[in-house]
Amino acid sequence: MSFNVLITLDPSRENIDWAFSQVNSCVGTSYIVVKVRSSLILLNVSEPYRFWFEMKKCLQGKDTPIHRIIPVDDIVDPVIHKVAEKARSLALARIPPSASYRITLHGKIFTVDESGRLVKMHTIDAVKTIAEGIERKVDLENPEWVVYIRTVPMRRWYMVATVSVARATVFKNIRIGEAVEPL
Repeated sequence: MSFNVLITLDPSRENIDWAFSQVNSCVGTSYIVVKVRSSLILLNVSEPYRFWFEMKKCLQGKDTPIHRIIPVDDIVDPVIHKVAEKARSLALARIPPSASYRITLHGKIFTVDESGRLVKMHTIDAVKTIAEGIERKVDLENPEWVVYIRTVPMRRWYMVATVSVARATVFKNIRIGEAVEPL
């Protein structure tokens, strides 16, 4: 059950139908629907950043229920050492040494305690742990790049963490700003 695009939108069945109508008119039907929830759509597409760019251009100035279209680079278990390792490798490969970045975390990240149980981490502790190995300038107000981590519930007791690294405009509301190259 793999996906590489996460779409957030206003919750309701009508808005889900409207969003799929806009996706179909903007990029066609060359995608696989992985999961649909009241305000979340998970898709598998061939090129997630191209998908984002085409949707951004197409929805410019239009009314839409879609808030964000997030290209997903990788999916890992929501355990801090796995998330941090993947975020570091993607950030160091993509973010130029002179560029600024920030880490955005939505959802729960866990650590394993001494008895082997999963324990929810405080968001600030998780962000600090993830940032430890990324040797780039941090800018919380106006970053050029964003390391975006979001946990997504897949089944009743099963969650995954998505990790994405791209220019900051990719993670803003789809209605804001111009369509620029995401990477």
